[in-house]
Amino acid sequence: MLTALVTFPCRPGPLPPCWLMCGLICAALGLPSVCAAAEQLAIDYIVSNTRQRTAWISVINQFSAANPDVQVEHHGYPQEQYKRDFLPRLRTGHADLAFWYAGERLRDAARNKLLSPLDADLIALLKKKKFAPATIEGTRVDGEVYGFPMYHYVWGLVYSKSLFNRLGLRPPKTWSEFLQTCERLKAAGVAPLALAAKDGWPAAGWFDYLDLRINGIDFHRKLLRSEVPFTDARVRQVFDVWGDLLRKGYFLEATLDQETDRVLPYLYRGRAGMVLAGSFFAARFPAAVAADIGFFAFPSYSPDIPNYEEAPLDVLVQPAVGRNPRARNRFLAFLADSGALRQIAEADETLSAQADPSAPLPLLGEASNAILAGAAGLTYFFDRDAKVELVGPAFDGLRLFLKPPHDTDQVVRHIEQARQKARTPEVAE
Repeated sequence: MLTALVTFPCRPGPLPPCWLMCGLICAALGLPSVCAAAEQLAIDYIVSNTRQRTAWISVINQFSAANPDVQVEHHGYPQEQYKRDFLPRLRTGHADLAFWYAGERLRDAARNKLLSPLDADLIALLKKKKFAPATIEGTRVDGEVYGFPMYHYVWGLVYSKSLFNRLGLRPPKTWSEFLQTCERLKAAGVAPLALAAKDGWPAAGWFDYLDLRINGIDFHRKLLRSEVPFTDARVRQVFDVWGDLLRKGYFLEATLDQETDRVLPYLYRGRAGMVLAGSFFAARFPAAVAADIGFFAFPSYSPDIPNYEEAPLDVLVQPAVGRNPRARNRFLAFLADSGALRQIAEADETLSAQADPSAPLPLLGEASNAILAGAAGLTYFFDRDAKVELVGPAFDGLRLFLKPPHDTDQVVRHIEQARQKARTPEVAE
């Protein structure tokens, strides 16, 4: 006896001939047909590793099993390609749901009418299902919420516990302690710091933290919104402090032109003492060394400036020209109601936006929570908070600055001139 459910990959459009064929075949076989009533749903997301891809596919399969009348088309993209193509893809109407980041770039897209806000029923469900209020409010623009929160994480310094124990070191809390730690590591034949700058964004993390620690969050936000020129004396101080670290040889030169995944092994093998990274880097730790990796907050530079932290928030957004609003609301409600969302957070070693005291913490979760608890305020990271015309010039300038002689005047002029040349009132990549 046949019990299978027959479906055909129908696509939305004015003429759906496959629906008729599906109905005829199902009728001939005596099977139920859902094709004629099927809804369509297209989802775009980023894939950075195998665990992440597996988690997305698992969650989508769970939704499909629970909602057989929704036909899901989904696409995973490499991160840098996805970020480059995101805004043009928003305009095509291809996706009903798309992965994105909280921050200025999301606000720009919302204000340019490229996104649709979440409806009131869905926001009420998020609150009912104990989504952290800060993650809901993190995408509010002009009174509307434009992002479905998935997970968040914090940045800090990862280090080898066994190396620090062998050298009698403790995670530094102040800038003077940080410099002493760097000197001790260097004296022991270990490069104090490793930084992969080929992609630009890891270096932007250093700029963000130095600016937050030296100048505070209000100035940092104004700078990234292009309300302050990069030639400002306060920006020069950031590069002067960073340049001092570089000239002292604290950064492992071999890593500066490498990609992110190539840098962590220097930490495991005792060639580098610390790496500034998001806690999601824990997903890249080999099982054999994971227990040896520690995590602490970026040191304070001045007692007059409280600790503001980088805490990116990853979300799903609704393209304004998406064709299937009912199906996407069903998928988002499924994520909120089923607990499936936690699978993606766990795959990324991040903190789910949905609170669950019974859920196991990610590898760096305890340290992450401690950093977040001590934060005076949060930012979302340079290329999420910065105006689009600033990102490319800044990344180019940072890579230039990391090469000797680490010239402050050169880098601030380079970024400012390029920023002014690239500025445009339109939202564009």
